[in-house]
Amino acid sequence: MALSKIQAESMNLADTYAFSGTVSGTQGLVLLQTVTASNDTTVTVGSSSLFTSTYKVYQIHCLNVHPTNNTVEFRCRMSKGGSVITASEYEYARHQVTFNSTSGVVRGSNSDGIVNLAESVGNADRRHVSGVHTLYNPAGTTFRKLVNFYSASVDVNANFANNVGVYAHEGTEGAIDGMQFFFAGGNIESGIFKLYGVA
Repeated sequence: MALSKIQAESMNLADTYAFSGTVSGTQGLVLLQTVTASNDTTVTVGSSSLFTSTYKVYQIHCLNVHPTNNTVEFRCRMSKGGSVITASEYEYARHQVTFNSTSGVVRGSNSDGIVNLAESVGNADRRHVSGVHTLYNPAGTTFRKLVNFYSASVDVNANFANNVGVYAHEGTEGAIDGMQFFFAGGNIESGIFKLYGVA
């Protein structure tokens, strides 16, 4: 006779089990997209078919993003209606801490055409930026789109920097259909970008 329920104490987790049927109630991160950069000017993550009402929270993981140019800012922009927003309509605030900054440095703007995520990223071997961006209800059309992020980067002098911040588009409340990442100069030589829905 097939079992429909089991007690946790009755299972030996060292054994091998075969399950059939549907597993429900799963939680966590659901991988939706992977983009691998290879000497690209920009990388766009997401689309109108990926940012939907299926999830209210999404995460973008930026892994080992390495620039071709030296001492460059890592930046992003949003896309709405299929077009990247380049107007000075972004507001962001970021707290950066390095080993030689006692209390850190606050950076930001309330009317910029880009979001500055990290600066002075080096292009020597092993220098890069990695981080996580959390988007809240990007497919919604009632509220402005808020994103918070944290990242770690290695600058031109091989110093480590910790960045924590928030950004938003101050314009319309329209749905986001993409996030564009790029460096201030040169290309993204390499890096992996993963989009997850948060279940």
